[in-house]
Amino acid sequence: MNTVKQVIPAAAINLVGFSLLEPCTPMQRFFPSWYNVWEAWLHKKANAKVGSDQWLFRRFGIDSEMLPEEALRKANYRGWLNDMSAACAQAVAQLGSKGEFRLRNERNALIYCDSWGEASVFEGVNSWRDSLSVDILPKGIVRDYGIKDFTCKLRGERNGLVSALRMAQDCLNSNMADNVIICGQFRSFPALVFSEAEHFPSSSKRGPIPANSQFSVERVGCLILKKQPGQGVALHLSDYQALSGSTQRRALQLADHCKRYLATDTQAVLGVTPPALSFRAVQRQAFEQLPAGLACVSLSELYGDSGCMNPALAWQYLLQSNITGHSLLNVLDGEGGAWLLENWVSQACHLPSNHRGTS
Repeated sequence: MNTVKQVIPAAAINLVGFSLLEPCTPMQRFFPSWYNVWEAWLHKKANAKVGSDQWLFRRFGIDSEMLPEEALRKANYRGWLNDMSAACAQAVAQLGSKGEFRLRNERNALIYCDSWGEASVFEGVNSWRDSLSVDILPKGIVRDYGIKDFTCKLRGERNGLVSALRMAQDCLNSNMADNVIICGQFRSFPALVFSEAEHFPSSSKRGPIPANSQFSVERVGCLILKKQPGQGVALHLSDYQALSGSTQRRALQLADHCKRYLATDTQAVLGVTPPALSFRAVQRQAFEQLPAGLACVSLSELYGDSGCMNPALAWQYLLQSNITGHSLLNVLDGEGGAWLLENWVSQACHLPSNHRGTS
């Protein structure tokens, strides 16, 4: 552990606009249907991997006139597309009128990320224009903010958002763009969520699971990133480490990973994991090995699981809790490794916290 304050690296970038939205609808329990044996089997196997008895979903585009069981499976994509535009508008508004004017006249890059890749076939999209927004780029955002310099779509499953941050860090440090806008979304298709969980490693014993339920929450978000220091929240994607061996060994590796970046002004260590007992055990045991008095928070258990959008919960938590100074975020990617992201929130940071709904 460092005995001095952690210095912001020269390669750090700044989060100057941020919005994270989720549906206002209540959580709904998933019930496997009697006529789809495959879906019921996936639901049973997923419950065994995450240590729960039931899955609760919150989705965009729920039709209140449909039976709740069917509405979860057939949520309309129009709801999250509209809310992604709203999240982008909220993030841009945080720049102020002068900042928004400069943004529209500077070199802007757009990075779009999701968890499942080309999903229009699951969404039931019947318009090629909407298919472009769902599968490639949100055309309304590209048009409204005059993004002409660089655009790309990242899939990356649970690595989608951190991969976008890594690319944004490279774009801004190489002076390829003045601003990078990251738009991300997680769609909680029940069958895909269950099939992903079925591939998580098994745990040798059950751990504590709050309320014995697993929460899956759809979220859309927008991040606006600049290079100029002194604005917003300073971020630096510092490291990636492969974890191997037993649960205890991986927990020790993860704890040592964190300790190398702890400093006298470190206020919190945050973590996000896929919803599996094996990953939760690694994170819990790693937290136990960190210095006493350091706030260690599992964001996935606090807010529910949102796939590739889980890392964005860290800025939501820091801004809502008014935590200033240096903090760490560990992201277990479900592929045997962990990303480490450093955050610096200054006392003068006035970045609003936009988050609709609670988990």
